[in-house]
Parts: sequence; C-alpha cells; structure tokens
Amino acid sequence: MTRRLCLIVLALFTISTLSIAQQLSLEECIRISLENNLSVKNSKLDIESTEHQVSEARSGLLPTVDLNGQYQYYLNMPSQFIPAATFGGTPGEYVSATLGVPQTTSANVQLTQKLYDQRVMVGLKAARAARTSSSLQLSMTKEDIVYNVTSTYYNIQVLSDNLALLQSNMTSLEKTVKTNETLRKNEIVSSSTYKRLLINLENLRNQYENEKLSQTKYYNMLKYLMNVPLSENVEVMPFDFNASVEDLKAGDIGQRTDIRLQEEQIKLSTLDRKSTLAGYYPTLSANLFHGYTGYYNKFSPLDRINNQWINSTYFSVSLKIPVFDGFTRKYQAKQKAVTIQKDINTLALKKLDAEREIQDAMNNYISNKNLLANSKRSLDLAEQLFKDSNIEYNNGLISITDLLDSQDDLSDARNNYSTALINLKVAELDVKRANGELAKN
Repeated sequence: MTRRLCLIVLALFTISTLSIAQQLSLEECIRISLENNLSVKNSKLDIESTEHQVSEARSGLLPTVDLNGQYQYYLNMPSQFIPAATFGGTPGEYVSATLGVPQTTSANVQLTQKLYDQRVMVGLKAARAARTSSSLQLSMTKEDIVYNVTSTYYNIQVLSDNLALLQSNMTSLEKTVKTNETLRKNEIVSSSTYKRLLINLENLRNQYENEKLSQTKYYNMLKYLMNVPLSENVEVMPFDFNASVEDLKAGDIGQRTDIRLQEEQIKLSTLDRKSTLAGYYPTLSANLFHGYTGYYNKFSPLDRINNQWINSTYFSVSLKIPVFDGFTRKYQAKQKAVTIQKDINTLALKKLDAEREIQDAMNNYISNKNLLANSKRSLDLAEQLFKDSNIEYNNGLISITDLLDSQDDLSDARNNYSTALINLKVAELDVKRANGELAKN
C-alpha cells in the first residue's frame, strides 16, 4: 500500500511538473534558437563542406599513385613488314612476320607528382576564400535569427502587458456592471446606461481574446525559431521595458556582415578569373613507373614463357606548354572580368544602402524614443484621470458616461504607449542590425 501511494504521488508530481510552463529570458531564447534552428545548422554544414573543399584543393599538391593490371589475348595476331635482308633474303624486299605472343598479363604501379600547376595554387586560394564566405554567411543567418527572435519576444512582452491591463479593466468594469445592475433594478440608472456598460464590457472581452490569439501566434513563431515542438508549453520572462531602453549611435558600415561578404565575393570572382588565366601557364609533372609483364603461347597464366616475368621501370618528367586554344580562355577571362566589375558595383551599391539604412534607423530610433516619452506622459495622465473619475463617480459627482469616457481614454493611452514601446524596441534592433552589431550581442 505504501509503495502504491508513493507511485501515485510520483505520477502526480510528474504531471504537475510537465504542466508548468518553462519561462525563458530573451538571452535563453536567442541561445536555444542559435543552437537548434535548422537554418543555422545548414549554414554550419556549409562551413563543413567548405572545409572539405579546402582539403580537396590541398590534395592537388600531393602525389597520386595508381595500380594497373591487364590481361590481353589476341584472337588474330598482328603482323608487320620487315626487310627480307634481315633474315638473309633479297635486299630491298619485305616479308610479313608475326612478332610477339597471343597472350600477355601485366601489372604495374605508377606515381605522379605535379611539380608546377598554377591552377592548383589558385584553386587552393579560392577554397580558402570560400571558407571565409561560408563563415560570414553563417553570421548573416545568425543575425536574422537574433532579429526575428528578439522582435517576436518583444511583441509577446507587449501583448502580455496589454492582456494584464485588459484583465484589470474587465475586473473593474464587471464590478461597475454589478453595481449598476442593482441601481437599474431600483430605477436609479437608466436601462440605456446599463446596456452601454454591458457593450463596453463585451468590447473589452473581445479585445482580450484578440490579443490572446495574437500572443499565441507569436509564441508559435518563437517556438518555430527555436525549433521546439508547438505542443511544448513555453513562456517568456517579463522584464522592465523602460530599463532596457539603450542609447545607440551610428556605427561603421565596414563592420556589416553583408559588406564583408560582398568583399569576399569580389575575391572569389577575381580568383575565378585567375584560375581561367592559369590555363596559359605551363604544367610540370614527374612520373615514376614500375611494372611486370608475363607472356604466354596458350591460356596458362601459371606457365609463362621461360617461366619469367619481364619487369620495367622508368622515370619521366612531363612539361606541357599551352600554345593556342582557339581564344577560348581569352573570352572566358573577359566574361570573368565583367563579373568582377559587377561585384564591385554591387559592393558600392551595398555601401550606399548601408549608409542610408544606418541614417534612417537612427532617425527612426530617435523619433520613437521621443514618442515613447510623450506616450508615457499621456498614459500617466490618463491613469490619474481614470482614478479621479472613479472616485468622482462613486461620490455621484460625474455620470457613468464621463467614467466610460475616461476609461476609453486610458485604453487609448495604454495602446499608444504599447505601440510606441514596441516601435522603439524594433527601432533599436534596426540600428543594431544596420551597424552590424546584432550577432555580437
């Protein structure tokens, strides 16, 4: 009985533990997203792939070893004409003679080492540049993840704040409705006044449900970015928005990842052209050959002529000098030059866009910072007005219409403040991304 009771308690504890939502801070959401997001994982795989490309390019500097084997059988032996005088015949005449044997078996090993190949050297540099580009592409992917996670997190925070305020307003208005229901029954207030209270309450409930639905959508987006199941219960930790307002300044566009990535693209295009021009360079390679050959008059691999393997070994150096290719490489190089110029123009355009983005982001940030301060003052006034109106209404100094008007003013002020708040937080993100600082945080 004691053991069964312990199992029941353990099961109930497990269920209650699973039902508790996991609260995450912004830093934890970003960390989980950067670890689990599939786009980030794919970018890391791209880096792994470029590492293999570097190793592949480096292998062009290493020797190659080939093992070859061959069995050859002539159904009809070829003949050759040789001078008849060789075998005591009439000078100036030729006779047909069959040389060799119908079957041969050979095995050899060949080692080849490139001593000079300009394309191999350029290919190695290009592979290393591709490695840098992949690393920058990973940084850009991380920047996008950080931006999306942070903006989603802020939206959830604002919606949570709005929901708390709506819940408080509904609770307050429900009390007012109950009070006025009694007054209506005693014919102290009119039915139209009471109905207006019910309409306002219903509007608050509808607004609450809409805000709740929006919050659920943002939570689903956050789970998607973190690559966690949508069925998992996740909550974000509340924080003080006012305390998180930062003092930002315009940064250096040279620190932006997209600018650096485009600079690497120019390097890749330049190396691509050099690889084409490397086809004009001579290539030098060394070869070492060693092999054995067995000869047979009939099919008997173990019964060689004179029971002997004939071996041969040689060393050679090969030099290949390109002379004329029909101008193929010439026009290929011209195409590569056009691509390089386009990449240079793209870099200049990206720099202009970056300067404009930084300026626009800073102006937007300063504007939203001022709007937030104005919205906060309006909110404080609306809260004080609503508090005073409640007191005056309870003392019979103002009508229910005046109370509802002050409540509407408070809701509007609160919404304006929330909108200004989220706009400022997004403006902060835009400044950091424009400065190329987002993935560093």
